[in-house]
Amino acid sequence: MSYITIFLTAFIIQTAYAAPPSATIILQELRDQYDGESYATKVLLRLISSDKLVRERAFYMLQKDISDEEERAIMYFHYPADVRGVSFLIANHKENLQKPDDQWIYFPAFRKVRRIGSNDKRGSFMGSVFNYSDLDKIRVNDYKNTLIGEDIIAGRKTWLIERIPISQDVINKTGYYKVRLWVDQERALILQQYFYNGKGIAFKTQKTLTVDNIQNIWTITKSLMKDIETGNSSEMVFNETVYNLDVDKKTLRPQSLKKRINTSEMVFNEPAYNRDIGKNIKTAILTKNN
Repeated sequence: MSYITIFLTAFIIQTAYAAPPSATIILQELRDQYDGESYATKVLLRLISSDKLVRERAFYMLQKDISDEEERAIMYFHYPADVRGVSFLIANHKENLQKPDDQWIYFPAFRKVRRIGSNDKRGSFMGSVFNYSDLDKIRVNDYKNTLIGEDIIAGRKTWLIERIPISQDVINKTGYYKVRLWVDQERALILQQYFYNGKGIAFKTQKTLTVDNIQNIWTITKSLMKDIETGNSSEMVFNETVYNLDVDKKTLRPQSLKKRINTSEMVFNEPAYNRDIGKNIKTAILTKNN
C-alpha cells in the first residue's frame, strides 16, 4: 500500500469519527439509555402563577420495565387533600411496535379509571403547565429531526436539535408545531426545550435545573416548565430516588389505580416536603397490590 493510500485512508477514518452523529441517533440513544430496571421517587409538583403565588401537590412515583418492549410508571397523589387518591398510569412501548403510548387516570370522586385518548394529551396535567404528552417518553419517529449544531447550556456542551412533527396527528396530540431541544453531549439528558405554535412563535419552555448522579445514573431531579404567554410555570422536584428496587409489576396496572399505597411510614408535613419525611421508602412505597 502506498503512502498516499495510507494517508487518505487515515484521513477518511478520522473525518468519519469527527463527524457529529445524526439527530435521530442522538435522540435514540437518549431514549434507550439505561435508567435502571425500576425506580421509586417522591415528587413535588409546584404550580407557580405569574404573580408568584405557589400551590403544591405531592405524589409518589414508581417505574418498572415490564418487558423488553414496554415500561410503565404510576403516580399516586397524596397531598393536598383535594387531590389525595388521584392516580395516573403511563405505559411506554418500544417505538418499533408503532404503538401509541397509553395513559390512564383515576379520580376518586368519579370512582372510575379513564383512559386518556391521544387528542386529550395536550390538556393540562393536574392544573400544571406540563401537559399529558410531556409525560410520555420521547418519541423519536414522530418527528423529522435535524441537528442544527452545538451550543453551551449551563456551562455544558449540548447538541441543538430541531424537531418537526411528521403528521397532524402528532400536532393534535401535543399541541406543538415545532420543538427545539438541547441535549447534554456527555450525559444524554435534555437540558432545555422550546415549544412553538402554528405561527412559529415559542409559547412554552422547559429547563432542567438540577441533575444528580444517583447509583451511577445521571438523573434529572428538578425541571421547570414555563408558559411564555401567561407567565405561569410549573416545577417538578424529584426526591429520594432509588433505582433497581423489587417492584411488583401488578402494581402498575390500570386496575391498581384505585388502590392506595400504604403511606403509614411516610410523613409529609404540609408543604414542608423536604423536612421530617419517613426514610423507609422501600416499605412505604413498594406495597404490593394483590
